[in-house]
Amino acid sequence: MESEAPTGTPLGPEAVRHVVGLVDRALPFTTVTCRPSPATVWNADVVAHVRAGADPLAPWRSALHTQMERRNAATVRPHVPAAFVLQWWCEVAATPIAYAAALGPWLLVPSPAGLGLELAPALNPFRVVVAPERTSLEVDDDPARRLGRGHAAYLALVSEVVTAYAPDVRMGSRQRWGVVEDMWGTAVRLARGAAGESVGAEPTRVSCCFIYAIPGMRECAACPRSGRGYVGVPGRQN
Repeated sequence: MESEAPTGTPLGPEAVRHVVGLVDRALPFTTVTCRPSPATVWNADVVAHVRAGADPLAPWRSALHTQMERRNAATVRPHVPAAFVLQWWCEVAATPIAYAAALGPWLLVPSPAGLGLELAPALNPFRVVVAPERTSLEVDDDPARRLGRGHAAYLALVSEVVTAYAPDVRMGSRQRWGVVEDMWGTAVRLARGAAGESVGAEPTRVSCCFIYAIPGMRECAACPRSGRGYVGVPGRQN
């Protein structure tokens, strides 16, 4: 595929497959593919349930909560699976867009009907599905503009579900939208590293995953507890 196409040139499904293949090879633990399976859950279907007043991510949170308690043989506060599910939902959308923008001059934008996920036995997304016929791809030679447009596309994909997210625990706007921005920032940073850029130390996050609330676990290196953005676990003495 020619990557020297002028800025703004739309590219077709075969080009989408090529870029998705490049993204997949750059990822260490997650597969990005154009091949759906019966297990694929499409973004558009989740949004449709949200618009109907349902809570489509509730079964995912519940299953993850049960699994966490079994694995740790301890009570796990519901804030932990609630935070992880929201993070993963955003990560699925951020990853292909950010990596395409960092690995080449590509603005890759799946439609809600063209972006899907599949869960591993550990209940984390391990396959991201991008449907070529439902995904736009164009060349944008300006890196800053490309990332800005990618960020806008990412927000359009996740915002409706994030706004309606109802995990049955208190989740303020700083935590909720902090997750959105943290997942984008993390995806961009990892993508730039995969492209050979120097990315420096991981910045402090705004949102918290609350992993430290599980007995025997401690906060991650980017935890906001020791810096800006600390939100804490409601009802817990920290």
